[in-house]
Amino acid sequence: MNSSLRFFAIALLMTFGATTILSPLSSATAFSSASGMAQCAQLRDTSVAQGFTMTSRPAFASPDNVPEFALQPTSGPTSLAFDSRGRLFVGTLSGKILILLDNDDNGFADQVKEYASGLGMVLGITFRNDRELWVTSNIPGGVGRIIRLRDLNNDDVADEQTIIVDNLPSQGDHQTNRLKFAPNGFLFFGQGSATDAGTPAPGRPGETPLNGTIIAINPSDPQLNIYATGLRNPFGMAFNPAGELFAADVGSGELCQNVGGQGCPEDVSPPEEINWIVPGGNYGFPLCEGTPLASRPECSGVRGPLIQYPRHTTPTALAFYTGPQANEFQGQMLVTLLKLAQDRSVGGDLRRVVVQGDQNAGFTLRDDGFIAQFNPIDPFDGPVDVAVDPISGDIYVARLDVVSHCDLHEHHHFIYRIHRFDVLTSYDSDRVPFIGPLIPSSVRVNTRNIKIAVVGKHLKPGAVLFDVTDNIALTTRQGATIFDLEADLPDSLAARALPITLEVRNPDGGASNRRTFGFFVVDPPPPVPPMIDSIFVYKKKRSRVVNPVIAGSSAKKLRLVVDGTDFGAGAEVLINGLSATVESSSSTELICRFLNQVIANPGDVTIQVRRTSDAQTSNIVHLTVSP
Repeated sequence: MNSSLRFFAIALLMTFGATTILSPLSSATAFSSASGMAQCAQLRDTSVAQGFTMTSRPAFASPDNVPEFALQPTSGPTSLAFDSRGRLFVGTLSGKILILLDNDDNGFADQVKEYASGLGMVLGITFRNDRELWVTSNIPGGVGRIIRLRDLNNDDVADEQTIIVDNLPSQGDHQTNRLKFAPNGFLFFGQGSATDAGTPAPGRPGETPLNGTIIAINPSDPQLNIYATGLRNPFGMAFNPAGELFAADVGSGELCQNVGGQGCPEDVSPPEEINWIVPGGNYGFPLCEGTPLASRPECSGVRGPLIQYPRHTTPTALAFYTGPQANEFQGQMLVTLLKLAQDRSVGGDLRRVVVQGDQNAGFTLRDDGFIAQFNPIDPFDGPVDVAVDPISGDIYVARLDVVSHCDLHEHHHFIYRIHRFDVLTSYDSDRVPFIGPLIPSSVRVNTRNIKIAVVGKHLKPGAVLFDVTDNIALTTRQGATIFDLEADLPDSLAARALPITLEVRNPDGGASNRRTFGFFVVDPPPPVPPMIDSIFVYKKKRSRVVNPVIAGSSAKKLRLVVDGTDFGAGAEVLINGLSATVESSSSTELICRFLNQVIANPGDVTIQVRRTSDAQTSNIVHLTVSP
């Protein structure tokens, strides 16, 4: 194994909690050490709870249809994210991000695109919008990064990579983990601890102020803000529909398997936990892991967990179950547990957790059992992430296996698709059409020639967009793919100023979830001047954010990014009143070159946008050039 791959394997074992493996738990399951090779073990069938179904062989994605997964133990999936069209993006341990497409809508990936590569160990991916995919990257040498990827020409390849945050402390036992955008636009990510239990092993780094925390940044002004502390390894995290943050925390300690009958010391490791994360919250690591006790002074001010799982089961991901299939489970929490508990009572599965309460009264969590069990072969083979398709509501679970097996080509790198299925009622969500948001979702009253577009799943030839309110079928056309429909809205409906309810109906009578189309009444608005929301500077070649900008820097190496609204087409950027050369332009973002005379000396620099169509200028934003 080369040095880079060795880094990946070791880092992942540290990320999920190093475990001392000494003997098989049973004849049915064979374990191995991180450096050894597992005994021959046959992958067993998965199982699902009543009301759900899942095809495990073949899975949605496996080494059979995703060549990357077949390469080596360090080439498997670590993180999942959907764009608004329901396309699945997959981060991998080998530093690639793949797009897995199901072009014929049969539930199995039939096309793999490489969106990005060379990103180190990718442990988290999330969309800010369809134009921006944000990534946590951990590179050899123990450096964590937050990277923004952009596909500027819509060819499904990221042709811009910008390092937003660099030099995060990921050289210890844990790394820079998952990341999620909050409803207010801030980006949150977990930063693991440097040690197992607070004390560094010989030759290993100790804790820094950033270790064992959840960090928040403003994407347009990426200063690090420590949001919560005392979290050993906050790997999985998610915002609930109301915008409250929850995070899993992996507890300290190792699991002994009693090799050679030598016996094991008493296991005093704390349980795993899920926490409600509040600003400034302290969750106890390393002095008060587990349930905080009033009798222990070191537990003063520590917030207790909402729910606990057996020690060493390693919660790897959280997501909230939303979408058209959630039904009675709408808003419940999905939790993946990587490892089996020592008594094999729980672990290696996808759990469903009931969330009750609110930010005022507080929250309680109740585990309502598994949705799927994945029967791990070894301690580092199990589910690592979960995501919900925003169009269909299908649940996708990534399974990763970093241990070598007897057959070196056998890696349990899978992505499973789980959907609703009820034997008693014969309900099968694969037989039901689903649609996403209408585009547009509303227009001004009396607008003529309205065309509506929608993305769907399980749409059959001849499907129509149906106006339920007026009981009429709209003139419908298939768009660019089998997932796209376009329809015309009669002008007469736009004159009523009343909302209408739309659904898609297949020729066999299957009807989709419903969406509302609205009308608004407005007078012609006065022209809105352009508005700058934020600015930042980065180096062209290294794509690193520059803060501060130093006087005398080479202007040709720097680019100024101006984000805002209502820029219009062909807008200018004025730097100290001088027009700069714009290299990339949209109505919400301008990227331009700097002027040498502007940064030759320290001082205050003014930034303004001038719209070409009506010469209106924006607010003024200031940039400091430091000595």
